[in-house]
Amino acid sequence: MKRFQRNNFAYLLGGLLSLLTLLPGLHLALGETVEIDVMRPLMLVAFSFFTMVSVWSLSRDEKIFRYGLAIAVLNVALAVAAVFFPTRLLELCAALSVIAFSCMSCYIAGRHVFSFRDTDANSLIGAVCVYLLLGLIWALVYAALAILWPEGAFQGLVFNAKILQFDSYLYFSFTTLTTAGYGDITPVNPLLRTIAYMEMIVGQFYMAILVSGLVAHFMGLRMSK
Repeated sequence: MKRFQRNNFAYLLGGLLSLLTLLPGLHLALGETVEIDVMRPLMLVAFSFFTMVSVWSLSRDEKIFRYGLAIAVLNVALAVAAVFFPTRLLELCAALSVIAFSCMSCYIAGRHVFSFRDTDANSLIGAVCVYLLLGLIWALVYAALAILWPEGAFQGLVFNAKILQFDSYLYFSFTTLTTAGYGDITPVNPLLRTIAYMEMIVGQFYMAILVSGLVAHFMGLRMSK
């Protein structure tokens, strides 16, 4: 276990980058109109791979690591069940399990980063992971709500039951988190609009608190010397 504790957030960053690049890469390789029967199992495998790799980022706290491992195993089980028995309920449960795992990982990384005890490479990697996790969590929330309200959720996304559009939710989530807001995809549902502007607020506060904390920590070190 100890060998995973050093630079533990590197595992989380690796899992995140794999997930965030794999899904768009699959669409490029297989085509934009690849059917959901092909894309669904690939996406579920990608989520399972993400949780099984990223769980090692929780290894510094044995109790939380066990919880994370249990959620990762649950996600794999739900993914296998959803492949063989594709239903909205199983897909929603799989999305909720990834949301729970991502929230736990975000909490652990954020607690380490904002303690400002060790401003080392692992802390910087953790800060990047928190930001990427925020975008992923909101994308999963958008996807889960789109499962419940498939039509009329977003303007700019044409609902098609045969095509999976999670990479579009990722794109919308990160453009909202960074407040880029290109406007090609906009939420129509009032609940989604509320969630979208909450993401903007969280993204801006995260960057402001992180930068101000790092500057204060750096100035404190200089004054102590």
